[in-house]
Amino acid sequence: MTHPPKPQTASGYSTDHTLDCERVLVTLLNAFGTLKDTLRLVGGLVPRYLTPEALPDVPAHFGTSDVDVVLNLQVIAEGEGYDSLSDQLTARGFERFVEANQWESAWRWKWQISEHAYVLVEFLQGALGKKPGSQIPIDGEKVAALAIPHAEITHNWYCERQITADLFDGRGIAVEVIRFADVVAFIILKALAFDNRNQPKDAADLIHVMRYAGTVNEVAALFLNRIKSGEHPEAIKAGLDALQRKFAEGNGEVEGYRLTGPVLYGQFLHGLGDDASDERIRDQRFATGLVTEVLSLIRQGNS
Repeated sequence: MTHPPKPQTASGYSTDHTLDCERVLVTLLNAFGTLKDTLRLVGGLVPRYLTPEALPDVPAHFGTSDVDVVLNLQVIAEGEGYDSLSDQLTARGFERFVEANQWESAWRWKWQISEHAYVLVEFLQGALGKKPGSQIPIDGEKVAALAIPHAEITHNWYCERQITADLFDGRGIAVEVIRFADVVAFIILKALAFDNRNQPKDAADLIHVMRYAGTVNEVAALFLNRIKSGEHPEAIKAGLDALQRKFAEGNGEVEGYRLTGPVLYGQFLHGLGDDASDERIRDQRFATGLVTEVLSLIRQGNS
């Protein structure tokens, strides 16, 4: 099976599929049982909770096509008296995703929504000395996590929110507390993700959260508080460097709005059509201005 590429524009995302992703997330928490408190949600579902819709000031986020969670493999491996995680996942209706080469993936699982639709679940883990992109197995399990640089920051930097979701197969309504990357962790990981794969959705998620999580002063203050904590300095530096190189003014003679970050952000919102060129350029300039101002405030506060 070949997983289709992520939609390249906002029109490719739907509220219905995003709600399905939320239902799958809650089902996943149930599958992890006593370990569910160790899961950290990252990726495109997070803005739904970091910047919830509050019209007219905060519009609804675009949505997502999958569920990405960071596992704490050490806690899972050290667990005593816990049933096989793969058995728990299978019992709750999850299946290992079959890659194009017919190999069953250990880090990608899926929940089949209908005959032709499913939600992909990706298990991630901080690289922590491992080669980025390598798979880290859980001892004795048919489950693994993909090594992502600095994903471990979410174990310290996260928010909590109680949500309700209608479970599949008539299992009723579940009330769960989800734990997800906070504003700083989310922006850092999205900046690094965009730096690595140049996906329009990563740029759009990043700008959406930076724009609606608070004023530029408030967002900068969140970063400054994390810097002053002394935790994860390498992750902060890597994330800020990526923001500067991909989105901001100050990269030699290159005008900021022409960098890949703002360009792909504008394309995600408006597509490539000539009829939307003015709106696209406007939003490219907005994205560059926003990131440049936040970075400037962080530098001023940290000087």
